[in-house]
Amino acid sequence: MNKHRQVTIGEIKKIGIIGGGRGGTALLQTLIRLPQVIIVGICDIDSHAPALDLARASGIETYTEMEQLVDAQPVDWLINATNRSIAQRHILSHQYDNVTLIDGHIAELIWQLLLDFEKTLARDHEQRGNNIKEDTLNALKWTLTQRIVDKAQPVQHELEYIAFHDPLTGLYSRQMLLEFSEREISLAYRHERPLSMVVFDIDYFKRVNDTFGHNAGDIILKELADLISASCRRSDMAARYGGEEFIVILPDTDLSSTVTWADRMREKTASALQAPDGTRITVSLGIACLEFAAEAPSENAGPISFEEFFKRADQMLYEAKRSGRNCVASTQVTAQNRTEAALSKTH
Repeated sequence: MNKHRQVTIGEIKKIGIIGGGRGGTALLQTLIRLPQVIIVGICDIDSHAPALDLARASGIETYTEMEQLVDAQPVDWLINATNRSIAQRHILSHQYDNVTLIDGHIAELIWQLLLDFEKTLARDHEQRGNNIKEDTLNALKWTLTQRIVDKAQPVQHELEYIAFHDPLTGLYSRQMLLEFSEREISLAYRHERPLSMVVFDIDYFKRVNDTFGHNAGDIILKELADLISASCRRSDMAARYGGEEFIVILPDTDLSSTVTWADRMREKTASALQAPDGTRITVSLGIACLEFAAEAPSENAGPISFEEFFKRADQMLYEAKRSGRNCVASTQVTAQNRTEAALSKTH
């Protein structure tokens, strides 16, 4: 889980903003005036979004991808001012645990409360003639902003963990797997980089449950989940898909590397896991790897869906089981490389 560190009022915060629409513009206009804040960058897929134009006019770096912002700038807070789901924010926090990622709902709460705060002070000034110094006003705004984040973030993280993780194994849930996969498929096509899906299934798991009971089966599921988690990079995602079936998504990983990873996982499982009577537990694994080439089958002309990607990997799992279990089967899904395809058309 993403750890949130409370900060003191005197610290300068380096903040990045995701989203260049209404919310991003409101946040930028509000935070840019605070001396306790340095806006290090703002990103939106639309390079001419209103907040990006405002940022450029203010000398702030702009980006079209969040990864570009985080890689280029030191960021303390990354505020999501878009309508992207909470699940997407949680995915990002999994990959950037050194950054406090603030969801769009909390971001909207921040700028709405700050606007209301300014209006209240303005009315008070009109009615009573009270005038507050700008530096005092900014300090109050920043204190309010920090209090919102310090109080709301830890609670949200706890709720997210419950919502997005399988309660037995601690791996991600099917819904999170779907959101993560759709995001990674989109990135794979955008950058024309490989993406692999590995589907696991515990061999003869029903026999374990029938012979030793479901408690014994649950222990094996947890142990396998721990092995999978320990074998994943921060950029990967491991999820329990249902029953004794697990799925791992490996971004930027070609077929050869994925087969090596899966075979190592198969060997680790056979070595480390056993039933109560000492029988070794094994797994079968199916792999589908999306890669890009100058030429591709016509049926692969458009982006592959999660359902089709899973279908290909699941077919390989079936092949692994049909081949005797405790083995790996794989297939490559070839998509057309846009750059090479464009070059070939010009010749």
